[in-house]
Amino acid sequence: MFDEGGKSVLKVEMTRRAALAGITGLAAGAALVRLSGWAQAAPGGALQVMAWEGYDLNAQLGDWKAANGVTIEATSIANQDDVQAKFVAGNPPPIDLAEYNQAYADLYIRELKIVTPIDRSKVPNYNADNLFAQFFDQPTWFADGKLWGSPYIWGFNTLLYRKDKLAAPKSYADLLDPSLKGKIAIMDDTVSSWPVAARVAGLGAKYPLLSKDELAQTFAKFAKYRDQARVIALNQGELLNLMVSGEVVAALCADPSILIQAEQQNVKIEMVLPDEGPVLWVDAWFIPVSADNIETATAFINQALDPKIQAEVAMAVVQAPVSKKAVELLDEKSRNRIDYGAIDKIFAAGLPGIPPRQSDTHATYDDWVAAWQEFKAGM
Repeated sequence: MFDEGGKSVLKVEMTRRAALAGITGLAAGAALVRLSGWAQAAPGGALQVMAWEGYDLNAQLGDWKAANGVTIEATSIANQDDVQAKFVAGNPPPIDLAEYNQAYADLYIRELKIVTPIDRSKVPNYNADNLFAQFFDQPTWFADGKLWGSPYIWGFNTLLYRKDKLAAPKSYADLLDPSLKGKIAIMDDTVSSWPVAARVAGLGAKYPLLSKDELAQTFAKFAKYRDQARVIALNQGELLNLMVSGEVVAALCADPSILIQAEQQNVKIEMVLPDEGPVLWVDAWFIPVSADNIETATAFINQALDPKIQAEVAMAVVQAPVSKKAVELLDEKSRNRIDYGAIDKIFAAGLPGIPPRQSDTHATYDDWVAAWQEFKAGM
């Protein structure tokens, strides 16, 4: 369970669907599901993957797939909720790999029990020489003597803008300029939007431990951005289309992966780290309890940590590798985007947590969900 602070050991959101109502029966069925997963002895066959758009490694693992007869059948994640919703109901689908944000570790591993431990002996690329210390054997992924998740990518959700239509904003508050009314977007992603809402309300230092009154204040102030926005974008694809068309010229807190896609359409989108700061995150691969191709899933995880693959995916999605050996393989622009020599400083402030599931003194996760739904309804 998360403590009342809702923070992982490194120090971003949980389910917002009613799917959590089915948690109780999951643990009983999980053990039975696990028994079916260990039959295959060598990598090969179809691999069912749930991943954020552009993060499924389908392109980067072309040679490995061909050599092992592997096909990747990917389902895109629009929101982290999409993942656990698959497993809290009866008869979860045989998904072999999925991603989780670091703040979900305790929820997925200890509470929902939807994670199968990874056999470290089959993941030689998971080692201290290859990985930055922030990602190797940290309790967020390695606990109780078991490796539950394999971190493979990290980065920021931050402010994006059309360079040809807007001077570089210095603060989220710059997007409230009257000239931008109807020209900005908010992401329907609570992982990034909730911390930003707290920050623009002057309560960022307290997030996720806000009182119910402070929660109300947060969304009252964040409503200024909603009233300024053209859309609350459902996913990166929608945001990309709106920014390429010019209907939206800035996004409050978004994934920089669309920068390259926009560039391919001759549109220049830039990212900026606003005064309030970006939202830092780390994503990990995990093997769900319903996986039925575990050997291939494990081999995939190992390949995902190969320095060459790490560099390729980091450049493709404009994010950062967990492999320190990958840094020298990045192109100059990608390598200079982040000061890897200052990674200790970058992570010193920790990663945003999630609101507590239960509390007598703070707004709970359900309180935040209700406030977020009401916020979106006012669009």
